[in-house]
Amino acid sequence: MGLRHLALCVAALLAAVAGSAEAQVQSFGVRSELVVLSASAIDVQGRPVTNLKREEFRILEEGRPQALAHFASGTAAPARILLLVDASGSMNAELKSTSTRMAATQVLAALASEDQAALAGFDSSYWGIVAWTRDRQKIEEGLVGLKPFGSTALHDALDRAARDLASHGEGRRAIVVITDGVDTSSSETPAAVIARSKALDVPIYALSVVSPLDDPRSGVYVGGSGRITSVAAGSALLERYSSMSGGAAFVASDFAGLKKAADRIALELKHQYRLGYPAPEGPARFRSVEVRTTRKGVVVRTRSGYIPPS
Repeated sequence: MGLRHLALCVAALLAAVAGSAEAQVQSFGVRSELVVLSASAIDVQGRPVTNLKREEFRILEEGRPQALAHFASGTAAPARILLLVDASGSMNAELKSTSTRMAATQVLAALASEDQAALAGFDSSYWGIVAWTRDRQKIEEGLVGLKPFGSTALHDALDRAARDLASHGEGRRAIVVITDGVDTSSSETPAAVIARSKALDVPIYALSVVSPLDDPRSGVYVGGSGRITSVAAGSALLERYSSMSGGAAFVASDFAGLKKAADRIALELKHQYRLGYPAPEGPARFRSVEVRTTRKGVVVRTRSGYIPPS
């Protein structure tokens, strides 16, 4: 099989995920009849836009304008960031282990003093390492103690992490998952996890730490020669997770790319908007949501929809 065949396989996988996700979404999207959305604004260069005002946002549900009833911008409220780190055997290479700690440290350094972070790890299972804290040193000590081993249940871990974070109340929040993107042992399907994570309003930021051989931006990338790799499919699926939840995905194979991605993630987390509007009456079915801005050249990212409680 060549690269074209691999691309077709990946496209088919993503189409299947998109189609089944809508059917499996659960009703976690509304709090007290208010639909709450986490949102990030990006300019044409991909840089976060941090100074949008309330009147510059437009919310559409099923294409119909909605009245903005709740607005919080930037650092108006403390953030909760769950660092989810791949501790499976595939991350055992020194470059991947070092890159993981560096990326996590960069994200932590950009948080405000009042923001909280927690650390969880996963291989074939998911476990908490450091509970919610403002002490960055505790998180860094937890990272040092991670010893990569075992198979990779990425989808299961993302499912657990999204539920954990959603159970800690409203406010600015996100999951930052650092992984090579290759799942080998999950019991959950990507479609089911994507559906639940977007309904929970938990943005997922994914940082894929890969070999330069698997990075299209590196000078030694071999994908173009017809080499088939699970890394390409894994990265594409992480992009899908991030897009559907309102986050973003990055791939890095060297320290320069890693720092750039970590800085972008940290800046977006620091300036996350929280928007809310009254849920219109109607049946408990999936409703698509889009957020726009009147400012030219700026795109707003948020989750793709919700299901109101019946």
